Amino acid sequence: MKKLFLLAVSCLFFTCGSKEELPEGLLSESEMIDIMIDIRVAEGKVTHLLLKPDSAKQVFKIMEKRIFEEHDVDTVAYKSSYQYYLLHPEKASVIFSATLDSLNVMKERVTNQR
Repeated sequence: MKKLFLLAVSCLFFTCGSKEELPEGLLSESEMIDIMIDIRVAEGKVTHLLLKPDSAKQVFKIMEKRIFEEHDVDTVAYKSSYQYYLLHPEKASVIFSATLDSLNVMKERVTNQR
């Protein structure tokens, strides 16, 4: 029993201490921030169009496709990167905070220009 416990503890120690490999094609944090800012802005624009839900979804899909083209990223890379960061809350927190901060700065600029 004692040997089993020591084996379990040593396995836990080595798995926790090993450096995690990043998935292939993972978008960097800065790329994710830039894309997420553009996506949130697009969502806001679609909301202000006052379209029926079905129409709004279609318009947003077109806008989202353009965003991915502008950033030279495909949907699969974005979604898999998003999933990766969600599984790593410390990294996701940085991305979400930076996205929110950038959106707040953009909002302040627009408000001050009026």
